[in-house]
Amino acid sequence: MLRALEEYSIGGVTTLLGFHRALLAHACFVEGTTCHGIVESEELAAEAARLTAATPPPAPAASADGRVQGRAVAVEVGGRRFDVTVLEPEPPHVELARRRRERSSGGGGAHAAAKEAVVSPMQGTVLSVDVAEGDEVTAGAVLCVIEAMKMENEIRAHRDGVVTGLTVAPGEAVGTGQVICVVSTNGTAAGREPGAE
Repeated sequence: MLRALEEYSIGGVTTLLGFHRALLAHACFVEGTTCHGIVESEELAAEAARLTAATPPPAPAASADGRVQGRAVAVEVGGRRFDVTVLEPEPPHVELARRRRERSSGGGGAHAAAKEAVVSPMQGTVLSVDVAEGDEVTAGAVLCVIEAMKMENEIRAHRDGVVTGLTVAPGEAVGTGQVICVVSTNGTAAGREPGAE
């Protein structure tokens, strides 16, 4: 238990880790005898304060690309209040959110292709495929049905367009995020215009 408490690293708030470490290391507790009054004792409070002061706060996790972000903090120096900005490593979730925004913002090339792709939202087995390569579909049309955890999930087209790059067949396993097909709005599929006979 002491080893586990020593490995804890909690920053930003006052914790009772030092108190618990002091209590578990106290001779009375180690011997398993009745420890009347030890929790409220000055001796335990002093040891808890020493252990707390000896444990430095954890360093914030740095972002992979070294980016920093500012955080406004109010400090008091000599009885005067100052608002300062502290630069801290950007948390990993901020980079993830930025990438998602960039993907959804559109643009050409890979961004456009990503917008046209229909991906499996889950791992499962393809029960049926309701479209074929080159079919024209409207938004909401069922493309295929995937069974996951005994439930049938309809995968629908997110836009009007032409089905290309169909990669699944009935009975096949699919993974989360796997591209099922592309619903292209560029007007061509297999070398023909939509609606052309």
